[in-house]
Amino acid sequence: MKFKFFISADKIPRNSNFMFVSLLKKTIELGDKSLFNDLYFWNSKKNKKIKPFCFSIFLNNFKIEEKIIETVGGVELTVSTPDYNLGIAIYNGVLKLKEFKYKDFKISIDRVVLLKEKEAKNGFIPCKTLSPIYIRDRDNNPIAIEDEDFEKELNYISNKFLEVYRGYGLNKHLKFINVAMRKKVVKEEIEGFKENTNKDIMYVNCYHGLFNLEGDIEDLNVLLKSGLGFRRSEGYGLFEII
Repeated sequence: MKFKFFISADKIPRNSNFMFVSLLKKTIELGDKSLFNDLYFWNSKKNKKIKPFCFSIFLNNFKIEEKIIETVGGVELTVSTPDYNLGIAIYNGVLKLKEFKYKDFKISIDRVVLLKEKEAKNGFIPCKTLSPIYIRDRDNNPIAIEDEDFEKELNYISNKFLEVYRGYGLNKHLKFINVAMRKKVVKEEIEGFKENTNKDIMYVNCYHGLFNLEGDIEDLNVLLKSGLGFRRSEGYGLFEII
């Protein structure tokens, strides 16, 4: 399922990913408390398992200040998930929410629209990113798209997600073909990162643009809904067929 939220706000944080993570967590909690607890908690502790959704943010007309973005034309939040029950929870939750506060920011959800999804018809799909793809190695170091390990780690996290989501991994190795991908550095303020490193900002090296993807049709259609790469439920990895 794929939705678009149309949001009104005077301003949002310049590093806004975690505001929208908080928004989506709240919609899931309101839509299905049991599902929310299953996704985010395990034995009363935070659950680190991979979440089966991703999202992207689009600003229509905006002005960037030092720490905020003035959102003159509103915000469009696109959310995608292969999990029907999760999609229903998000939809039902957002209908109950209408307004959301995050720190000193307040947003209003004007409407939500169910989007038509393009599906893979064969094992080759031309794609574009809606939010940047982030790939890292086992030591949490970002991997450059030119590095041969980029495809290797893309397959690793895709296989791992599919094992968690449907009980078995990739049916076929994914082949990632760079067509016109560009590097993007995202600055994020993460509480745990500051505590561990004594640094205020985490810099995430990721990529956005055009690429081709080859693989099994079933795998591709799940990944089109779940996204690609790491940190997908934190605003990375959403892509679509062009």
